[in-house]
Amino acid sequence: MAIVNGYCTLSGLKSFVGIGDGNDDTLLEDSVEAASRQIDAFCGRVFYADAGVSARKYYTNDPYRLRVDDFSTATGLIVKYDDNDDGTYETTVAATDFQLLPLNSIAGGIITTPYYIIELISTSVHEWPLDLSSNRATAEITAKWGWSAVPEPIRQATLMLSSELFAMRNAPLGVAGVGDFGVVNIQQNREITRLLAPFRKGTILGVA
Repeated sequence: MAIVNGYCTLSGLKSFVGIGDGNDDTLLEDSVEAASRQIDAFCGRVFYADAGVSARKYYTNDPYRLRVDDFSTATGLIVKYDDNDDGTYETTVAATDFQLLPLNSIAGGIITTPYYIIELISTSVHEWPLDLSSNRATAEITAKWGWSAVPEPIRQATLMLSSELFAMRNAPLGVAGVGDFGVVNIQQNREITRLLAPFRKGTILGVA
């Protein structure tokens, strides 16, 4: 399996585990792919950028703030909402009527954090329509989703987890236990969870 949206490279993993030949390249690539997707699941977000923009729908119970998935650029961003609960997102919010949070792309001490909140400016004529009796999504946001670059702690965690997954081929019965990442070896590396913990969704989202 080739690596798709992996958080470290094959060459980087080979250097990390001290492998100089290509005999195990397929197994190493599989380890990187599996580790990267497990990190996605553990953190509740992805750390790669989509190739292009796409539209997603969201709910909110706040008249001004809408929490969305991560996106790192306002290029191609379109913000719309359904103003009459008919399932059509007919009202487009001008860029001058909202701001993107976190400000300065910093949250929880993590620099270059992507945007994940669209906040309507209080002086604008807009509020997110709140109809608690409706189960329709409030807004439709078109954006290029994801992070612009893989954070260094994520890359390091991927190297560590990939090397553990690769080493499991020599473990008795191939499996030694189950933990936060699924199947792991006997000595689960707590440094991995320490590296990932600040990036878990619900931790980094603490914007006042």
